[in-house]
Amino acid sequence: MARTSEQSRSLGDDLPDTMGAWVLGDPEELTLTDKPMPSPGRAEVLVRIDAVAICATDLEILTYGTPALIEGGPPFNKNYTPGHEYMGTVAALGPGVDEFAVGDRVTVEIHAGCGQCKRRRMGMYTSCHNYGLNYGDRNKGHRANGFTTGGGFAEYAVNNVYTLIRVPDAMSDEEATLVVTAGTSMYGLTEFGGLVAGENVVVIGPGPIGLLAVAVAKALGASPVVLAARAKAAMPLACNWGPIT
Repeated sequence: MARTSEQSRSLGDDLPDTMGAWVLGDPEELTLTDKPMPSPGRAEVLVRIDAVAICATDLEILTYGTPALIEGGPPFNKNYTPGHEYMGTVAALGPGVDEFAVGDRVTVEIHAGCGQCKRRRMGMYTSCHNYGLNYGDRNKGHRANGFTTGGGFAEYAVNNVYTLIRVPDAMSDEEATLVVTAGTSMYGLTEFGGLVAGENVVVIGPGPIGLLAVAVAKALGASPVVLAARAKAAMPLACNWGPIT
């Protein structure tokens, strides 16, 4: 049946008025508190967060503030919720949204460019000139959940419809939190590296991004894939994906 209502459509009628969320106070001070339930606007979706990963950048934000930017400055004591590697279930649709349905499992890309600046028009929305300028009553501006707006250390979050990616049934919630992070490795291999199937790839460092780079390189047909590491701790995990030099 075609959707005709311009009202937000939600997952049942039992969405609470408030949600639990971790809020950053002073450096390294996180407090679990209640926040008002966010409401999706036009071209936005409310996501019930089912899983969230902790990035090293999250730990940097908790201590130093950067690269988070709230109200034009550091995020401390500004009712800010960190977290940018999360996935969940579509709980409500803002007006005009028909790309997704309530109940869809999705993972998120946190950046949504302003749509106005030169970098955004070039497709470089993660380097938007309006980074951090969507606070207050500004309806236009770069959004980056967990960096310039509330993030995923909460029960719900609002995302721009263009930042959502459907999650296949065979993928676990935990795996889905890393989909966009894997995209970082893929971007480096394909856009910066110009990888062509059959070429050899050397990955230096078996950290999370390095291990994802190994998996992505193999999926893209690279051969051989060489993983260079000073420690052997991560090697058994890497070798689960097949022979690695």
